[in-house]
Amino acid sequence: MAIRIEDRAAEQVVGVRVVGPYPQTIPLGLERLMAWQQQQGIVPGKWLVLYWDDPAEVAPERLRADVVFTVASDFTLPTPGSEGFTLQTLPAGLYGIYHVRITDGDFERAWSDFYQKELPASGYQPTEGVCYEHYLNDCEADGYFDLDIYQSVKKI
Repeated sequence: MAIRIEDRAAEQVVGVRVVGPYPQTIPLGLERLMAWQQQQGIVPGKWLVLYWDDPAEVAPERLRADVVFTVASDFTLPTPGSEGFTLQTLPAGLYGIYHVRITDGDFERAWSDFYQKELPASGYQPTEGVCYEHYLNDCEADGYFDLDIYQSVKKI
């Protein structure tokens, strides 16, 4: 699969921070966010997971991720009932985007292929900034994950 390079506009997201081993904490964060979203009656945009730490460099119990969905630029957090939920902005800029289908739960392989093979072959390199997954399907219903991996990049 080839990487697409796109200049992306900034996007506002709302979500919850999880800390700990990604395979355990991200599903819990997703459950919490979905329950809150339904309770508040918010129509979500795109569902994303933002990653702040590299599992090869940070101990599993210290890994940080934000489980979020996109919202309109004028969205404000409802009160009360939004304790622990935050708004943030994904920065505008150049992103490398890698589409993948995961049928065996091996997210590590997809990220490894992205960083070790596909991105170096693209003529771009990662920059300091955000990387995230955009979930494209209902993985519970479908039995697999279709997703795009995003990484801020610059030309080599």
